[in-house]
Amino acid sequence: MEVIFLDNGLISKGEHSYALAAKLAEALSRRNLRYRMFGVQSLDRSIAEELGASPHFKRSLYDGEDLSRDEQRLRAFAAIFRGAWARGPIRSERKTWTSLNNSFEEDLGTLPPGVWKSDNLVIMPAISQNQILGLIRYLLRQPQERLPRVVCQFMFPPSWTPWGQVARHGEQYYRDAFRLAAPLLDRVLFFTVENKTMQALLKQEFGIGAEILPIPFDGSPRKETGDGTVRLGFFGYSKCEKGFHLLPKAIELCWHQRLAAEFIIQIQHSGWEQRTIEAEHALRTLKNVRLVEGVLTGAEYAAWTSQTDVMLLPYDPVAFGAARGSGIFTESVASGRPVIASRGTFAGASVEKNEAEGEVFEPYTSEKLAAAISRLIPRLPDCRVRAGERTEAFAREHSADAYVDVLLRHARSQH
Repeated sequence: MEVIFLDNGLISKGEHSYALAAKLAEALSRRNLRYRMFGVQSLDRSIAEELGASPHFKRSLYDGEDLSRDEQRLRAFAAIFRGAWARGPIRSERKTWTSLNNSFEEDLGTLPPGVWKSDNLVIMPAISQNQILGLIRYLLRQPQERLPRVVCQFMFPPSWTPWGQVARHGEQYYRDAFRLAAPLLDRVLFFTVENKTMQALLKQEFGIGAEILPIPFDGSPRKETGDGTVRLGFFGYSKCEKGFHLLPKAIELCWHQRLAAEFIIQIQHSGWEQRTIEAEHALRTLKNVRLVEGVLTGAEYAAWTSQTDVMLLPYDPVAFGAARGSGIFTESVASGRPVIASRGTFAGASVEKNEAEGEVFEPYTSEKLAAAISRLIPRLPDCRVRAGERTEAFAREHSADAYVDVLLRHARSQH
């Protein structure tokens, strides 16, 4: 048996996909299991050399298709009649769904012949509405007795789009895909999710069963400085669905309250969200902020987060979603680091259920985020003690070996 890792989100070392691929490769090698990995055609050469990964997929998980010029003009005219400028990206949900599914299906058909052997285990660690239909169509066209077992991880809720808007058609796209997949389900095609919230969503909305597959992350425990300053961090992509636009005003309010706090903020975005651009400019004018520029390697991320006492997760409950997990949240809990999260997200719910330490804020405003920060700082020592008590068991449950155990259980159950 070979484990085949197909990830059209595997691009660079700054991506979640790289960290997962590296941990999976190490865990499989310890067990003397053969594996092959395939990423996008623009795969970072250093990843190919380090992991033996092959460039393959033409389109990334995060790609999209723009509206046509006529559609853009109609959108602008409609905005004028409403008395407001058209906001948000000019991407087309339907064109993206059609184009990316077609491309994904085509790319699956051009993988090396040995990939689709019946005794292999094929892992797709991140799949969305823009790939799943292409996968199902490809599998249905193959001789069924020759198909390997295929395990797909749902990282995103149906409301997700690659450009951060709430999907209008995501649920219907998934319903159509699951209906077509009926002959494959629980025989060839299996689904996994990161948490119970996403598991319940799939079951309740679509009648689809999924096993929990915790994403592995290493902890980066806080390095003590003893200077009395509380350092709060925001890491990952700088975009509105993750609350980046809330930061400047919240930080300014904390400064006016004379809180002994410093903020470590990663700046990483493509320049297409106006509110994100404005937020970055505002952050550069604030005194108690340390900016970390660009993509971080795993080692750089660990070095910066180890200086952080509290992780800020002000994710939008609607745009980011209530069920969607977060690698930064997982790493924070594994490190014994309290978090501040918005109510209505998985991280926020975890704090409310005492599965993680920190504070929750609502409604979704900068003022309420600042208030949550001011509530947490006085009780931070007690929070850190309780958070530290969870780290060993949590890290064990979210290890690379635990991840591989779940996958191999899928493989063995089908013999």
